[in-house]
Amino acid sequence: MPLFGKKKEAAAVEAAKAEHEAKAAEIKAKTQEAIAEAAKAKAEAEAKAAELKAKAEAKIAQAAAKVQAEAEEKAAEAEEKSKYILVVDGEWGKLTTITTQHILGVEEDGVIGPVTTKAIQAKVGATPDGEWGPLTTKAMQTFLGVTVDGIKGPETVKAWQTWCNKQL
Repeated sequence: MPLFGKKKEAAAVEAAKAEHEAKAAEIKAKTQEAIAEAAKAKAEAEAKAAELKAKAEAKIAQAAAKVQAEAEEKAAEAEEKSKYILVVDGEWGKLTTITTQHILGVEEDGVIGPVTTKAIQAKVGATPDGEWGPLTTKAMQTFLGVTVDGIKGPETVKAWQTWCNKQL
């Protein structure tokens, strides 16, 4: 083969080699670009996941705080109510008076005076005159659904104590 042909063949090989290297460099550049895009997409996905996780954790913490506050409020209410709960024993003592006053919204002084009596009378349907007598007791007994005899005895008091406990 003549020298001219070998040079031509060598030039063709060099040209093919250069074209191959150019394509390889192009493929390498595209691969690196794809890797960079994938890394960027991964970073964005991780950032979004972290943001969603933070939002979820914040919502969980907010819900937990709300539940805690509600539980504390209910516990406080239960504690407040518990100091008014009556033993249904048929004896009208100071606690029965205080609980009655609490329920009826009058001053809780433990004394059945005219203000407390009027409040009870108004509640049970008696004439609110502030004087406790047989008519007030009969109205209370009718209100409570017990024997109406005008005597504020243990049956009437037990019924009142039971009614009071249900109001708490």
